[in-house]
Amino acid sequence: MPYRSVVITAISLFFSGVILWTFTYGPHKRTFVTPDRTVTVQSAREIDSLWNSSGVHGRIAVIFARRLHQQISGTTFPEMDYIDRAMRHGIVRTVYYVVPDSAWPEVVSENILQRPKTAGSGFILLHDCGRIHVMPLTKYIPEQDKEKALVVIESGAWSQQEQFRIDTYMRTGLLTADLVVRTGNALQRN
Repeated sequence: MPYRSVVITAISLFFSGVILWTFTYGPHKRTFVTPDRTVTVQSAREIDSLWNSSGVHGRIAVIFARRLHQQISGTTFPEMDYIDRAMRHGIVRTVYYVVPDSAWPEVVSENILQRPKTAGSGFILLHDCGRIHVMPLTKYIPEQDKEKALVVIESGAWSQQEQFRIDTYMRTGLLTADLVVRTGNALQRN
């Protein structure tokens, strides 16, 4: 009889913990921007500031850019810094980093030393606070379970056909976003 009480208590505590975790960290803790916005910025620092000031939390980010480490950064603010900061502060939990097909071989060679986990569509970089899924545009299929994403689009990195494809994802609702950030043309490249 005491064994049964212990088991029942343990099961009750486990389920209470799951419920508590869900209320503390679950989907309802994700914060979104209302109304939906599109913003143009000139630097990754502005993206970092925008995400912080918008109060977003626990989100998926979809970043359409040419290079992971230098995509929209000046020499003093590397790209990965704002992604790293957003993941460490709980703003972003998962990143989908999508590159032009023409840049894919270069991105693979730049990241091979990090020993990424390969996936059918590309590879995954494991971060302390989440995952960064890296893939070429032709392999990207919006799969955010209709959760609105934080979207960053590097202007000038895409051919007309690729830009049309990205715009089609947004226009048809395959990729929904409450905050779309487009980078300006005057961004420095490393």
